[in-house]
Amino acid sequence: MATLASPLPPGVSPPLTEENEHNHNGLIVIITSLGLFLALASLGIRIFASSKRSILLRDDYLLFVVVACACTQVSLVLVQVHFGWGKSEELILSADYPQMVKVGYVADLLYMLILGLSKICTMLFYQNLFLPRTRWMIKFILMACALWTLAAMLLLALRCSSDPWVDINHECQGLLPRWRAISAIDIILEALILSYPVVIILNVQIPQKKKITVLGILSCRIILIPLSAIHLYYIQKQIQSSNPTLLGAYATTTAELHLSLSIVLLTVSSLKLFVAVYEDDQGFAYTEDISGSHSNSGPTVPTAWRISRHVKDPSLLRGSGTEHEPILQGTSASASSSRTPCLLKRTNAILKSVQVSVTRESIELEDRGRPAV
Repeated sequence: MATLASPLPPGVSPPLTEENEHNHNGLIVIITSLGLFLALASLGIRIFASSKRSILLRDDYLLFVVVACACTQVSLVLVQVHFGWGKSEELILSADYPQMVKVGYVADLLYMLILGLSKICTMLFYQNLFLPRTRWMIKFILMACALWTLAAMLLLALRCSSDPWVDINHECQGLLPRWRAISAIDIILEALILSYPVVIILNVQIPQKKKITVLGILSCRIILIPLSAIHLYYIQKQIQSSNPTLLGAYATTTAELHLSLSIVLLTVSSLKLFVAVYEDDQGFAYTEDISGSHSNSGPTVPTAWRISRHVKDPSLLRGSGTEHEPILQGTSASASSSRTPCLLKRTNAILKSVQVSVTRESIELEDRGRPAV
């Protein structure tokens, strides 16, 4: 085995990892650590948003599963680096090579699982956001994402030899076509996911500026399309290379970026920029009504709007009871607040209910001659 590293001065410990033309361990460790931070930060954002919303939806639970899988996948990649992934083949110990390729094999399968779950989580969010009459589109995309995830994991699990983890280069002729098919369908599914909110939001009666804001936020997933293509490019370089363990470092770092951003984008619905679109000039902001039913099997129930900051116009709080008026409505909906809640079943309408709480204050009353007790 050739030794390409220069000798260190006496008393100087070797670095934990290196980055040079024969060793890309440092690049993998930095990008993978960044991906782990982004995944955990996304989980923290969603937990905070769920605590404010006072309810957990199905996409929240699925996000927890996605982050758990991502932490496992990141750990496997770091173990793979420990065994030598990212180095030239001549720098890898022969005893470490089998463990390295086995760990990388499992990391690839988890990578595909996480990408598929992130797509499913996005569609579950859309299912909670939009009307029941568009559920058939969501179910179709959900089924396509689930089938793609299973097929992608199966195609990567079954390679050319009885030990599929050793097939990482051109000796397995069917490996590159499988990656190409997986990436092509991945891009198609992302295009479908991006097109769904465009079709729905354009039919909702909100100001054009707010439509652009919502579509801009929900269209952030478009960054995953070039990342998928770039990952395929480096996978092709790795498979066609005579030194796949070295060039495979670029495919791994791209995969970690792809994975982490797909998780980060699941939290855009929890950001203030997104929620502010559903906030009127008086400070009423959208939150889920914890007293209502949130079953996804039936029609969407009216959601509640609560005061998120000081009300600019106190006259809005006059009167007792709850007021209702449509905030988001379809092209066929009336702007009148006298319409019944049944409007939700045939139009794109979200009712606003103002919940007012009165704080008791000390009030001094005039003495009306009552005897002191």
